[in-house]
Amino acid sequence: MRKIRAVVYGVGRMGSISTRLMLEHGVEIVGAISQSPQKVGRDLGDVAGLGFQTNVTVERDAEAVLSQLRPDIAIVTVSSYLADMYEHLHRCADHGVNAITLAEEAFYPWRTSPRMTAALDALAKERGVTLTGSGQQDVYWMNLVSLMMGTSHRIDSVVGRVSWNVDDYGPEVAKDQRVGDTLEQFEGFLSRGDRPPTFGRNTLDALVAGTGLRVSAIENHTRPETATTELYSSTLDLRIPAGEVIGFTDIDTIRTVEGPVFTFEMTGSVYAEGQRDVNEWDIHGEPELSVVNPVLNTQMTTCTSMVNRIPDVLNAPPGYVTVDRLPQLKYRAFPLGSYVEAG
Repeated sequence: MRKIRAVVYGVGRMGSISTRLMLEHGVEIVGAISQSPQKVGRDLGDVAGLGFQTNVTVERDAEAVLSQLRPDIAIVTVSSYLADMYEHLHRCADHGVNAITLAEEAFYPWRTSPRMTAALDALAKERGVTLTGSGQQDVYWMNLVSLMMGTSHRIDSVVGRVSWNVDDYGPEVAKDQRVGDTLEQFEGFLSRGDRPPTFGRNTLDALVAGTGLRVSAIENHTRPETATTELYSSTLDLRIPAGEVIGFTDIDTIRTVEGPVFTFEMTGSVYAEGQRDVNEWDIHGEPELSVVNPVLNTQMTTCTSMVNRIPDVLNAPPGYVTVDRLPQLKYRAFPLGSYVEAG
């Protein structure tokens, strides 16, 4: 068994958690990349809060890291949208490096960013590598729901409700969720014509694509979530007065030609004390079905899903391969290298 050689591409909160998980699963981390002046030049173990040195220095020059170290895979935790992720995934593929990312749109981007996805797919096939998006949605928003749908005789509608704490994901995500906006600023954000796709849209696209149903209409409604009393955002070090924005809820709906309607309501906001993540899905039809995860650590399961997917990415055919084309996600009891097929 050979060790998997990985680069941590983005050393924020999620990259830091993933670093520990990979090391504990026998992955050899050979490089780390960050654009933060506070992180570049330091040992990865210090930046990730591991409590020990890794002898891997965080570097700024992604081109140099990928070309000189030639890792098997890059773990990319930089942004949420494909427009922002494109250069990073393109760079990995161009250097012959497989990549997996937590970027929400990257989970199933074929319908929201078809041209960029097709370009990445063509380059990855040319270079013989695989690009994949994973994370919390891999199991809890898609595969778990798909399996439950497999027990239906007739589906009239599928309804999901999810919430997550903005403070768990770092300042960039908090800014994307408009934390600290006034309602007037939030309305200005909604009125922009260049707003990126919602996080839930890609999940619904993947669910519908898996059924073979044909899309007849796509709808989206977004509402701001506001503080009822003053709240503190730890990731922004910001006190948010009552009445100002602490995040927002997207409600996505896909209607199909054949009849079933898919709706996903997702809230990302700063939590009040005692508030917890929610993951609930109802399937209406015959029979009536539901699944509820009343206590769910979205931050951790986002990282564990991605890290446990690493062998699947290395075993997959070249191209942009979404998780609906990968094997069922499995618990990895042994070093990740032991799950990689000889080739």
